[in-house]
Amino acid sequence: MNSRPTIAVVGASVRATAFSLLRDGCQVVAADLFADADLQRVCPVTKIADYPWGLAPWLAQTQCEGWLYTGALENHPELIDRMAELRPLWGNRSEALRKVRDPLALQELLRAAELNFPETKLCDGNSPGDGDWLHKTGQGGNGSGVSLFNPQEIPPDGYWQRRIEGTAGSALFVGNALMGITRQLIDEFQYSGTLAPWELPTTVTDELIRLGKMLSTQVGLVGLYGVDFVFDGARVWVIEVNPRTTAAVEVVERVTGINLLAEHVAAFGIAVENSPQSRVPAAGKTILYAKHPLAVSRSLSDQLLAATGSLDYCQLADIPNAETQISPGEPILTLLADGSHIDDVATKLRARVAELERQLYRDNGE
Repeated sequence: MNSRPTIAVVGASVRATAFSLLRDGCQVVAADLFADADLQRVCPVTKIADYPWGLAPWLAQTQCEGWLYTGALENHPELIDRMAELRPLWGNRSEALRKVRDPLALQELLRAAELNFPETKLCDGNSPGDGDWLHKTGQGGNGSGVSLFNPQEIPPDGYWQRRIEGTAGSALFVGNALMGITRQLIDEFQYSGTLAPWELPTTVTDELIRLGKMLSTQVGLVGLYGVDFVFDGARVWVIEVNPRTTAAVEVVERVTGINLLAEHVAAFGIAVENSPQSRVPAAGKTILYAKHPLAVSRSLSDQLLAATGSLDYCQLADIPNAETQISPGEPILTLLADGSHIDDVATKLRARVAELERQLYRDNGE
């Protein structure tokens, strides 16, 4: 295989994965919901209007040695199977997806392995019972499709999951190897960022290592995947398995110096450049969501592009294109920062968010 293979990357937002592959010396073609300005600057990218169904015809017309997917395409295993018939898939297939994306199947699997998973049941039109419960559609990404139990509005489908109090985190694996533990930034239920490394007790780390070995051997997960969990101060409770590259990858790469996408494609027999990267003590990212309607002018898009930094060291990313109209609650861009500790990084990110919001809404007359 060419040491500079052309890899197609698809999903809701592929910029972080594409950047990592480009740093590994790969050639990348991409398709997602945004075709952000900073991604367009470094590789061919197509904005898919009929998402996700438009991805299959796009892949059929795209020349590449193989392809991989990002979130939340794992919720469409039939589509992944169809696309795997078009081009070689360097990612987890539908059989493994169904085992970990079905919450009832995952509950049975984890309990059999004596791992913690919140009580979960299908919605049947009735109240889930006493205690705090969450309703989940099972079809969202970044925390979408999650809501608190409201006894006045009983949904007809989806599932109930008992709410666990604690701090949200994620564990990142390549096969059965634990590559990093991160603390998540969560706004209500919406994912808004990642901090790494998160130091947890050795007993907890050992449990996560055992989890990764089980998912690799019993489920057959290959390459990069993530596990979202809640740490209640003593134990970790698995919340969700994301059987593909995750939002945490670019942050873990910054603190480990490991090219994780190179490790991922190597799991499928593809050898690419894997030279060590520079490391920092701690790193993080946060997604800036719009508080008010935002019209992105050409000058604003260009200003943000000029402040992105380099491919090897991003400071701003996922830059919206000129003439983009962003509604309240929608993502604007991603900010990244380094520091001496994750709390230091979180402080820097908050300050940069406040500064950038003042600029954005001042320029838009807010």
